[in-house]
Amino acid sequence: MGDAHVLDRLDITRLLERLTAGFRANHPPAGRPYRHVNGFTKIVAAEHPDGSRLTLHYWPADPLAGEHVSRPHDHRFPFSSILLGGHQHFIELTESQAATSSQATDSPQATGSTWRRFTYQPYAGGRVAFVRQTGVVALEPFRTVERAPLQGRYEITATVIHQAVTDRTHSCATLVLRGPREKRTSNVYYRPTEPSPSGGLQLGRRLTHTEVVRQLEEVRTMLT
Repeated sequence: MGDAHVLDRLDITRLLERLTAGFRANHPPAGRPYRHVNGFTKIVAAEHPDGSRLTLHYWPADPLAGEHVSRPHDHRFPFSSILLGGHQHFIELTESQAATSSQATDSPQATGSTWRRFTYQPYAGGRVAFVRQTGVVALEPFRTVERAPLQGRYEITATVIHQAVTDRTHSCATLVLRGPREKRTSNVYYRPTEPSPSGGLQLGRRLTHTEVVRQLEEVRTMLT
C-alpha cells in the first residue's frame, strides 16, 4: 500500500487541481463530501476496484478552538497518510481492562484512563454511523508520532487505536490512502462523563458545493 502513496508536491498539486475542477463542474469523482464528527471535511478523491480509496481530510482554521483532540478510535482498514499543511500529531494507545474499586491501584490491569468502548458501523458513505456500547476499558498512551508537511508518511493497521491532535490555529489537511476494508465495524471511545450518541447514531454534516470548492482552494494554497 505504501508504494502507491509515493506522491511528490507536483503530483499532489495536480490531483488537487483535477479535484477542484471536477467539483466546480459538479462532477465529483466519488461520494459526497461531508463534515466528519471528528471535525474535518472528508472528500473522496478516488476509488479503486479493490476497495481502497484516496481521501482528502481538511480541518478549517478556528483560532479560538485551540487544539482539537479526536476521540480515540481504530479503523476498518489500514491506511497511509501524508500531512499536506498545518500542524498535527498522533497519540497511539493500547487497550486493557478498566480498573474497578476492588483492584489495587498498582495492578497492571488498573493502568490507563477509563473509557467506554462503542462499535462504529457507518452507512450512507460514512455520513451516518450506528454506534453501540460494548464495554468499559482502560486506554494507555504508548507512542506519539510527530508529523511535518510533505515529509514521510504515517502508516497504521486496522487494529491500532489512536487520537489525532490537530492545531486549529491554522488550517490543516492530510491526504489518506485507505486500504481495502478488513472488518465490518471499528471502535470509538467515549469518556464516562460524555453523553452517549443520541439514538445510537453519529451524524456527519452535509457541506454545500460552495464550501467544498472553497476548502479545496485553501488546501491548494498550502502547496504554493
